[in-house]
Amino acid sequence: MSRSPEIWPGRRIVLTGHPQANLNREWQVVASELHGEQPQAVPGRQGAGTALENHFAVIPADRTWRPQPLLKPLVDGPQSAVVTGPAGEEIFCDEHGRVRVKFNWDRYNPSNQDSSCWIRVAQAWAGTGFGNLAIPRVGQEVIVDFLNGDPDQPIIMGRTYHHENRTPGSLPGTKTQMTIRSKTYKGSGFNELKFDDATGKEQVYIHAQKNMNTEVLNNRTTDVINNHAETIGNNQMIAVTRTGWRAAGNMMNRAGWYRRHRAAGRQYATATMTRTVSYRRRQRMRRAAPGR
Repeated sequence: MSRSPEIWPGRRIVLTGHPQANLNREWQVVASELHGEQPQAVPGRQGAGTALENHFAVIPADRTWRPQPLLKPLVDGPQSAVVTGPAGEEIFCDEHGRVRVKFNWDRYNPSNQDSSCWIRVAQAWAGTGFGNLAIPRVGQEVIVDFLNGDPDQPIIMGRTYHHENRTPGSLPGTKTQMTIRSKTYKGSGFNELKFDDATGKEQVYIHAQKNMNTEVLNNRTTDVINNHAETIGNNQMIAVTRTGWRAAGNMMNRAGWYRRHRAAGRQYATATMTRTVSYRRRQRMRRAAPGR
């Protein structure tokens, strides 16, 4: 204890004249508690003098002192938030697929690209250069959780629909459908993969808003048990590097205006029963026959 007000935490003092010799050394103050009285300010106690007591704790000055860490506040459970971004932007993320959000309790920060820190998004599958990726878009409601309750480790665990952010389809009428539908960036179009499990109407539906490309590195097999129909609004081109083969129980080819076959070498046409051709085509076939 001391009567000096100049002893405070972090300051070093030198103790001298103590009967225990090993205590006469330099000390570092780590805590202090001041008690003072000034009775002159109280009517009827003007006779007493000012008193000051400084109770402090010290450690040897050559020791490293660290304050006791304070307990970090914990977040109790997940919270709802809305994805934010710059004005006029629909998708706002960084190179790691993280987004920014505004929590429903936040009444002061604006809804823009500075609403929060970057927050990671949990995906259905995440590997090094492979997996599933769907970036939450501006305006979507997300569920934000915190790892071990740490407010410095937020992570988006899911997304949810509400009265303004409606589901694809019209529920409950489309309740048998499982849908994966995207939205054209800054547009109204969409790409879609839909599975309909309605009894007797089961269907897999694919919609491409513009182009659709399929790449097969080896074989491709398509097996249609019943009918197969294709409608092409403009042109069709099929290029076969080696041999092309088509077989049918019955086959009919029809050209509405113009049709041409071209072979770099010889061309053969064979009918197992009867084939009717025009006079001009018979003449062309005779000229192209072997030995002619």
